[in-house]
Formats: sequence, structure tokens, C-alpha cells
Amino acid sequence: MWRGRSQTASGVRSDRDKFTIMLDVKHFSPEDLSVKIIDDFVEIHGKHSERQDDHGYISREFHRRYRLPANVDQAAITCSLSNDGMLTFSGPKVPSNMDASHSERPIPVSREEKPTSAPSS
Repeated sequence: MWRGRSQTASGVRSDRDKFTIMLDVKHFSPEDLSVKIIDDFVEIHGKHSERQDDHGYISREFHRRYRLPANVDQAAITCSLSNDGMLTFSGPKVPSNMDASHSERPIPVSREEKPTSAPSS
């Protein structure tokens, strides 16, 4: 279930053909984000240095870790960041007889030109 943008818009969807993670990371730029696959997990880390906002100075950091389904094609995983700050990590699923690679691998975050609205269910 995807939540509306008024809440923290994050969610994980694993259907028959695809595995998707969506995170609202509007306070982070692609340079502030690190996305890695380590064995059967995806680790998403965001950190930015102290910045001034309306109330003073603030720094932000988060870590998220998700278990990848065994049948996700790790070689075909993509990760993008929309203009409105929605990080979308997704990978197609394949028949479970395909060997999964078990190593650490960074996933680049690309910038999308159009805003992404969180799908509602």
C-alpha cells in the first residue's frame, strides 16, 4: 500500500513481475544519497551537512535496509529520483532458478525531469 504525500510517502511493493521501493527523500539531492545492494539486501542511506532553514540550522540523515526477494534480477535494478523528491528503486523478477549474485554493488541514482506522484491503492 502506498501512502499519500501528506504522510511520509514510502512503501514497498512486491508483485508477480516487479519489486519496488518508493521513499520520499525531498530534503536530499542525488549526491546526498547512497544506494547499495549487499547480498540479499538493499541499503539506502541519505545524509546532508548542516543547512540553514526557516528555523535555524538542520542536518538530516537516514538509513533504510530492505530484504530483496530471491527472484529479483539484481543486474536489472534501477534507481531514480524525481524532481519532487521521490526515490524509486525497482527491479524485475525472474524465474527463481536464476543464480543471484551475492556481493556489494552500488546502484546509481539518476535524476528524473518530471515529478512523481505516489500511486494510491
